Amino acid sequence: MATQSEKITYSVDEFVFDVKDIIGQQSTGPRALDAIGSNLRRLVMEGGDLTKQGVEAESSVGLPGRWLHRVPGGDFQLSVTYFPPDKPTPVHSHNRWGVECVIDGEERFTVWERIDDQGSAGKAELKVVSDGVMTRGDVRAWYDPPKNVHRQWAQGDKPVCLALLMGGDGSRQHIFDLDKGTYEDAPARPS
Repeated sequence: MATQSEKITYSVDEFVFDVKDIIGQQSTGPRALDAIGSNLRRLVMEGGDLTKQGVEAESSVGLPGRWLHRVPGGDFQLSVTYFPPDKPTPVHSHNRWGVECVIDGEERFTVWERIDDQGSAGKAELKVVSDGVMTRGDVRAWYDPPKNVHRQWAQGDKPVCLALLMGGDGSRQHIFDLDKGTYEDAPARPS
């Protein structure tokens, strides 16, 4: 793990307060998510060792993580999440927005834009908007549908560790098949 500041100068509670304030004033458009991303980066850099805070959680990829803020039915949730190396997530979208900041490791993050008219059920034409590697302190946001198609995974030989803020419950919306130009609804999240 990268060296974590043991002294907390910006806490999870302060971050949650700031996120609620930003959403209350600006909603969750690009400017608001940029501001939230700046605060998430601050939390990663000044919030102490986030990998030891909160309560244990298991992620959808089976690696252990932490819940830092989670209110059932709430506007957002904050977690520490890991993605394994060389195992990309499926190309997917979420029902709501999200912001992430790398705590440790390297993450490959690719974003697509739907360029079809979205009128044909099950069909999707995608174009890569960005593709790059993120390292400690780098922030990435995605927006409410349809501007949130992406895939991510750890680069190198160890998992990437992220602070992940997800709108709503973080559920996926669609899973895309790039080869076939199709999508299907994502499986329902277990309760």
